[in-house]
Amino acid sequence: MISIDLEPELEITLEEVAKQERTSPSEIIKQLIKLYINRKQDSELLLDVVNDLPEISCFKNKDPLVIQSNLRDEWS
Repeated sequence: MISIDLEPELEITLEEVAKQERTSPSEIIKQLIKLYINRKQDSELLLDVVNDLPEISCFKNKDPLVIQSNLRDEWS
């Protein structure tokens, strides 16, 4: 079991939210930790996908915004 120190204002808010949700403060904290972990894992998975993308040589050492601007100029 872990105990945490909360600022008095945050503790009061947590207790109010728990009362409104008809649950305990510890249950809310558990849910928040699970949500945080899931988001963190999703973020890391996305980063893995991006890092695994192949390198396209025609874009190497070029500014993407300049390429985009040039393409838009062609359309005008």
